[in-house]
Amino acid sequence: MAGRVRRFRDKYKFLVEIDGIVQTGFQKAGPLRGSVGVIEHEEGGALLPDKSPGKGRFEDITLEWGATESLEIYNWFAQVLNAAQGTGGADPDRYKRNMAIIEQDRAGREVGRWNIYGAWPREFEAGDWDNTSEEKLIRKVALVYDYFEPAF
Repeated sequence: MAGRVRRFRDKYKFLVEIDGIVQTGFQKAGPLRGSVGVIEHEEGGALLPDKSPGKGRFEDITLEWGATESLEIYNWFAQVLNAAQGTGGADPDRYKRNMAIIEQDRAGREVGRWNIYGAWPREFEAGDWDNTSEEKLIRKVALVYDYFEPAF
């Protein structure tokens, strides 16, 4: 019996969609990583502890892109900062956004999608300037989020 042909996904071919933000051309995105804690219970006389799942956790996602005149992501970060300082709307519905990382094939067709829910920026990096460099200026943002799931 012949096996099924697997098509491995290209790492470099992806898009990022963020509700309400038009920013394009991200150079890096990720990692998407979740984990589950372990609750251990030691019972008298048992040689091994009983283990069960604890709390779920999701690590921050970092997005990187070449600096342009766009301030959309910085403005999103400023909105969160203002909410934290009590100078802006503290309602999470105003700054939490859903987003997706979309995997593409070489022709640009969508072949996979990871939906990310309740994301907001906790850290923004405007850049690292260096007169001796031959590189473009890169901006970065670290996003906290509630959870992710595949949509394919």
